[in-house]
Formats: sequence, C-alpha cells, structure tokens
Amino acid sequence: MFLNGSMNVDGNTARLAKEVFQGLDYIPINFAEHHINQIGQDSDGKQDDFQNVMEQLIMADDIVIGIPVYWSSMSGYLKTFIDRFADALDAPLAGKRVYLLIQGTAPDDAIPYITNVIKHLCRRFHMNYMGLATNSKEATKLHNLMDNKEEKGR
Repeated sequence: MFLNGSMNVDGNTARLAKEVFQGLDYIPINFAEHHINQIGQDSDGKQDDFQNVMEQLIMADDIVIGIPVYWSSMSGYLKTFIDRFADALDAPLAGKRVYLLIQGTAPDDAIPYITNVIKHLCRRFHMNYMGLATNSKEATKLHNLMDNKEEKGR
C-alpha cells in the first residue's frame, strides 16, 4: 500500500513510489482524494474517510508512506492522518513493514523530524520501520528489500 501525502497525485512523491514498487502490485491511497477530519472536527456533511483508509491499511503487509516536504515539515494531509491514529489504538497493525519516502526541493532539514515521527508511530503500533528513500538510488534499495521479502514468502 502506498500512502501518498502529496497534493499532486502524479507528482514527484508518486514517481518515487513507482520506483520502489517497480513490478510489484500495490494500492495507492492519495490523501488529496480523501477527506479526513482533523481531531475534534465535525464532518459538516462530508464523509470522513479515515476509517476506510485504516481498513485498507490493516489489509496491507507493506506500507510505503510518501511525504513531500512543505515548509520544512510533512504535508498537512499526512499530519492529519497521523493525528487521527489515536482513534485506531486497537487496530491490528503489528508486524507491518513501513517504508518511508521523503522528497522535495531541500528536504534535509525536515528528514530527522519526519523520520522520528514515523519511527515513533511504528514503535507505538508495533510495526517494523524498514528504511528511507529520498532519491532513485535509495528507492532501488527499498525495492530490493521489499522484493526479497516477496521471494522469501513464495
């Protein structure tokens, strides 16, 4: 599963994910196409897609989180989704493998912060943080990690 935190469904974040998933089947979830309420926000008649996204996440073994850097941080789409994880305390996420993609014009100052948040999320929900890619070379390494896992399971 690919969680795309970019406002651009086919932007640089999605292109980097395609390199990670090359030749593998995956389901993209583009947060720009979903409405997820902020904590404490009423839906105002809009459907809140949080539970739907969580149900899909529960079905995945591998989760690739794509994060564009906006103003030295993660996108609001992804931050809102992570904030809502408090609603998912009983979600069966243990053992899932999480791969991280961070890209942007100058993501270096944001990488430690974003990586720390994702690692904390993984620890809290007993998921396995597998690594980070910020470019094509690193995306190939993550692909190989994921692909080798696939071969071992065959």
